[in-house]
Amino acid sequence: MTKARDIADFKFENIVDTGTEGTKVASGTTAQRGSTTGQWRYNSTTGFFEGRNASDFSTLEPTPTVSSVDDGEVDSAGGGNQTIVITGTNFTSGAVATFVGNAGANFDASTTTVDSATQITAVAPKSSFLNAQEPYLVKVSSASGVAGTSSTGLINVDNAPTWTTNAGSLGSIAEDATGNHFTVSASDAEGDTVSYSLQSGSLAGLSLDSSTGVISGDPTDVSSDTTNSFTLRATAGSKTTDRAFSYITTNPPLDGSTQARANTSASAIKTLTSTTTDGYYWIQASGMANPVRLWCDMNTDGGGYMRFWWFNTLEQNGDLNGSWQTGTKFGTADISTIPYNQYYGYGRIPSGVTPTKLLVKGTSGVQTSTNPPSHLIFTIDTNNSTSNNMLQSMQSGTTFSMAQGDNFPPTARVLDSNPYSVQSGGMTDHWGYNTNNLTGGSANESSFDLNDDTGRSNTTFSAGHDGNASGTDFVSAGSHPRDDNATGRYLIIYWK
Repeated sequence: MTKARDIADFKFENIVDTGTEGTKVASGTTAQRGSTTGQWRYNSTTGFFEGRNASDFSTLEPTPTVSSVDDGEVDSAGGGNQTIVITGTNFTSGAVATFVGNAGANFDASTTTVDSATQITAVAPKSSFLNAQEPYLVKVSSASGVAGTSSTGLINVDNAPTWTTNAGSLGSIAEDATGNHFTVSASDAEGDTVSYSLQSGSLAGLSLDSSTGVISGDPTDVSSDTTNSFTLRATAGSKTTDRAFSYITTNPPLDGSTQARANTSASAIKTLTSTTTDGYYWIQASGMANPVRLWCDMNTDGGGYMRFWWFNTLEQNGDLNGSWQTGTKFGTADISTIPYNQYYGYGRIPSGVTPTKLLVKGTSGVQTSTNPPSHLIFTIDTNNSTSNNMLQSMQSGTTFSMAQGDNFPPTARVLDSNPYSVQSGGMTDHWGYNTNNLTGGSANESSFDLNDDTGRSNTTFSAGHDGNASGTDFVSAGSHPRDDNATGRYLIIYWK
């Protein structure tokens, strides 16, 4: 028997290796595998031990483990791909990452890159992650099919909030507007609470409610219509979505409709708006400390007249029943201090204006019309002594004794009757004003009168005590008592 034959016929049974370094087994590549059942070897291609069964090799391969991912939230509506770094153990070349939905919808990563035995970088479409399938488990399968899955869900779907308010202009608001103006809104697919914040730009004086999206407040005043642009951010959970908006702050016309829109004169309001509505308008003429609501005639003689002196409120509310007041007749220098809805006002024309016309309306025993009342229009004439004296009294409170002056007839009139011509002559050449009394008046009674002489009859208009009674009179003459001052009448003086 040869030596080779002897070795080949040699049989080992129940071998016991008593060494400490290890027992050497066959080693080779996958291509060098044998085909005999029971063969045990080390596969140098895979790096694993393997044994031959009846039909194939079984590998002694460790199972991959998955412990964590770097990003556990996916915005499925964000478009594009999601890159997820998976951390674990026993990752080998050729492994595939799979995302396992909690309702059975699984999908493999588009690409799986094994960075090391403990890290894999997987890329998958964001749209593949479904809200109904969260949370997703992560499974890693080796090239030979050995797979390990995370013990808990590691990936949730968290979409960014979606704006429901269109981008662009939210609208326009006046610079004097207050309160709530606009509401912006966004929703979240997962039902997370949405909050709002200013990301860039300026709200120009307004404020944003972070919970409701309401934009409110008093915008910054502007000199002309101004567009304010800004970017808002909607936040839900850890996701945000920005959107650009704007609004226009308008510089509203000074139409006298509010205190903030007070104008310097009724004529300016008339020119601006062409209004034909008589009523209260906010005015702050030069010489007035504050804006105030003045009754304005926007029709007579083209409109633009402002009330500064009145007794009773016939045109405002039909009232002729106010009690007589004995105060100084041109005693209030700043008419902004007189309550606008008081039934009398003994004011002056503001000091800073230059009146061009006066409008006087009234009722008397002769002039009885009330809707509308009779009226006279006087055009200021700086070369006329009576015009100058009357204007000084009405604007500065200057007193004058009843004395002959230039005839100062009205330039226009609407009367029930003309008992004594107030245009061609008479009744308009004597002006008197005194804070105590006028000739024929009562002591301690302030009075004024435009008359034909130093007496108190045949008056064009007057207020105070005329020697017979207190009250007002308007274009009356004739026998007593039709030309007496009296209460229960209306007298109102405007300027423009």
